[in-house]
Amino acid sequence: MAGLPFPGSPATAVRDRQPSCCTAADQRKRRTSKAAHLESAAQSPRGLCEELLRVRGNSLNPEGPDQKVNQHIVIVGAGVIGCGLADELTRRGASVTVIDAAEAGSATSAATFAWVNSNDKTPVEYSNLNLLGIQAHERQARSVALNRAPWFHQTGNVQIAQTEHHMAAIDQKVQEHAANGIEARLLTPSQVRELEPSLQPPHLTGGAFFPQEGWIDVQRMCTSLLDRAIGAGASFVPHETVTNIQGNRVTTTTRDGRSRNYHAAVVILAAGNGNRKILAASGVDFPTIDPTDNRSQTPSVGIIGTTGPVRSGIGHIISGEGIVLRPARNGGITFTEHPTADTWDLDDPRIWAIPALLLDRARELYPSLENATTEAVRLGIRVLPKDGLTIADWITDDKSIYAVATHSGVTLAAHLAEVVAEEVLSGSRHQSLAKFNLARFAAL
Repeated sequence: MAGLPFPGSPATAVRDRQPSCCTAADQRKRRTSKAAHLESAAQSPRGLCEELLRVRGNSLNPEGPDQKVNQHIVIVGAGVIGCGLADELTRRGASVTVIDAAEAGSATSAATFAWVNSNDKTPVEYSNLNLLGIQAHERQARSVALNRAPWFHQTGNVQIAQTEHHMAAIDQKVQEHAANGIEARLLTPSQVRELEPSLQPPHLTGGAFFPQEGWIDVQRMCTSLLDRAIGAGASFVPHETVTNIQGNRVTTTTRDGRSRNYHAAVVILAAGNGNRKILAASGVDFPTIDPTDNRSQTPSVGIIGTTGPVRSGIGHIISGEGIVLRPARNGGITFTEHPTADTWDLDDPRIWAIPALLLDRARELYPSLENATTEAVRLGIRVLPKDGLTIADWITDDKSIYAVATHSGVTLAAHLAEVVAEEVLSGSRHQSLAKFNLARFAAL
């Protein structure tokens, strides 16, 4: 199905606003209540996972000349990646300060469908990286220390086909997943209906089930991990915008215009599109797509809608042609366009009519949504490295600034927290990151 057309007239929508979560007073209350670049294209996800577990088993007290466990680390950005890193670094004994221009989980992380998956991820190294991300979320869901990660809802993804052509494409995808060690199975129309009894599309030729996939309650994940880090001694500084990094000094601007400085042995940039702006102030051209460049034809605006509470009968992620939907944390459903086919201008008022069109698509699949209404709409600017893949690497030769940027932040957050923390503290770069350095952009 082609991308959504511009509707004739705009519709109203409510921007989702995130609640405050962690002021300085709250923190006090909560305290009381480039090593070898391996040839890994053919490396199996299972082998990578075994190596990751070996690294984790020896990481509480990392050894080696690059050890930074007793030095201060500043993390810029309190989204899923920044909060995950804060938790992992403090768990390993590091001193950590997290700085964010707003509140935890309130920027790009909040304006995402929050789908944990390795679907349609190429090349193989990127697919494997995303599978490791899923496995890391699964480990957290088994962790008693993390209260079994109640933010991870591993519902599985039911992908449906309404034409024979689409069914053939799904069949091919299942074969590819099986070859890469990813769980997937084809479904007949009756099997689709067994998994989703309320699903009643006008045509159904079959589908597939991807049991490892799920979705993240981003707000709960961010606040839970950040709270745990704070309880272990980390500090959180909300509502300060990082404007410059010079040497070991991080300069911020407060809401009332005051300037503040923080000092750190290492700065980790996990600020999404903010990485590019921060590094530009230091003369570094960070290779992500500039979201303010209207010449870009890459779909960068995510449009996420959520209904009010409704008895939809939806128990899984449901992906069809032009729509994907899932249960929402408020008892409604969350939906977005899938795959994203259009490039939107945030200043165009017609963009606000798109959620109504998406909800109509959802109603075609689930008649139980007939009386559902859209309660909130979030617009998010995707973080897009210029080649579409993840960046996780040192910015400076002296290893004082590290940056992470990825379009798959929700899927990769738990894995990146583990391996980036290991690299920053011990100097050991995990083989799953071998292809995701900055050197690859030299030829672009």
